[in-house]
Amino acid sequence: MEASFWFKSWDLGGFYTSFHRHDIHPYVLQYMSPEEIEGKNILVPLCGKTVDMLYLSQFANKVIGVELVEKAIIQFFEENNLKYEQIDEETFISGNITILKTDFMALTKERIGRIDWVLDRASLVALPYEMRKDYIRTLDRITDVGTKQLIVTLEYFPLINSAPFSIQPNEVEDYYGAGHIINHVEQPNLPNHGMVRKWGLEYLIEHGFVIIKYANNLVLEKLKVENILV
Repeated sequence: MEASFWFKSWDLGGFYTSFHRHDIHPYVLQYMSPEEIEGKNILVPLCGKTVDMLYLSQFANKVIGVELVEKAIIQFFEENNLKYEQIDEETFISGNITILKTDFMALTKERIGRIDWVLDRASLVALPYEMRKDYIRTLDRITDVGTKQLIVTLEYFPLINSAPFSIQPNEVEDYYGAGHIINHVEQPNLPNHGMVRKWGLEYLIEHGFVIIKYANNLVLEKLKVENILV
């Protein structure tokens, strides 16, 4: 899936950006409570213009979003009436919210600093398998022991060869099982989900995971041994 896919999606809007929620995701409210994230540094990969960042910024020390499409970044600030400063070609700042216009896979620890939480509300499911490997490799490289992640995935049938991709719980176990404690906290069946109506799906389950990193580089070692990463 090329970057042009996402640029085109944001240009067209409407159905093509149906992944954008106009409310705060309930899993965010449940598992990233004010007490849990107070004073923390939070990374939001592939953030788009999610309003989850507004909620997080009320309690966190810093919220860092990463988004390739500048149009989505500008819309986030303008639609939420936030004054912002563009300090260089890739960095947009408003208060304690920073959005980096860059390829997530190119991030470094030096650029983003210590990360306490990662919110993956629609990142893993946005990527085809080959790109998913790079995403996981990047996360393992830029996070430290103790970093927590809230991951939201979809599982549905019949499969659709486009984002959001169906990801089963055992796949999340395969991706993060090494070096992480994995808590499968949510798995409601959503018969009224828009994708069910749009694609005539037999079922759609929205999974939620809270994972905690307890060792560095084990994910990469495991995936290399299994020849999942190349």
